[in-house]
Amino acid sequence: DNYRKIIFNQKDGIARLCLNNPEKHNALGLAELDLIEIALNNVSNETRVLIIESFDDRTFCSGANLSQILEGSLNGERFQSVTNKIANLRIPTVAALSGNIFGGGVELALSCDFRIGRQGIIMRIPAAALGLCYPVEGIKRLTERFGVSLVKRVLVGAETFNADQMLSLRLIDSLHPNEILNHVVEDYAQALLALAPMAVRAMLAIIRQLEMGALEQEQAKMLAEACAGSEDLKEGIIALREKRAPIFKDR
Repeated sequence: DNYRKIIFNQKDGIARLCLNNPEKHNALGLAELDLIEIALNNVSNETRVLIIESFDDRTFCSGANLSQILEGSLNGERFQSVTNKIANLRIPTVAALSGNIFGGGVELALSCDFRIGRQGIIMRIPAAALGLCYPVEGIKRLTERFGVSLVKRVLVGAETFNADQMLSLRLIDSLHPNEILNHVVEDYAQALLALAPMAVRAMLAIIRQLEMGALEQEQAKMLAEACAGSEDLKEGIIALREKRAPIFKDR
């Protein structure tokens, strides 16, 4: 039952997309990618944070379904179109890396804004060891995030990175023992939820444009001005003066 392999729910401003196919190490084939896309298309306007997680704590995601790649039914572009959709969501995304990350699973994690990992996980993209060229846009995203030297080690050298290396190389943002990982992820999502949504969206959009090397000055200016004239800014300043938590209304 493919529907159980991708579990999606949203409640109280937080959406969760859970990979649940442990027998296949959460490999993503056409059916799973379709389900993820449907979930992303159904992120509601009330949802302000998306968490991508794995039900199984051995493997977060082993990447694309290699059998489907071999038979030609799945290609890198289809996989990439889904990770691009995640990378371009209007809201912040958090990858909860409770297990190892391989191949396209790295791309999935990198398409999120924040990556929180558990101690003991490893990461490897074995494309060069399989005779596969990683999808071009994936190479672009990896290079933008990490620079040429590190990407050569990851892709050309097909090196394996342990959790501590991932942290020191900033492949992940923080590292935690397994027993508290879910709490840390939940706390981070709640912290994001407490921020002014308009300001979060505006800065996220501008940062993503800069990352792609194509800042649209006029649009960026409009986003910043909209925040400057918002009711939420007034509320934020009043709340600061009154030493209380602000109640943002996204307007």
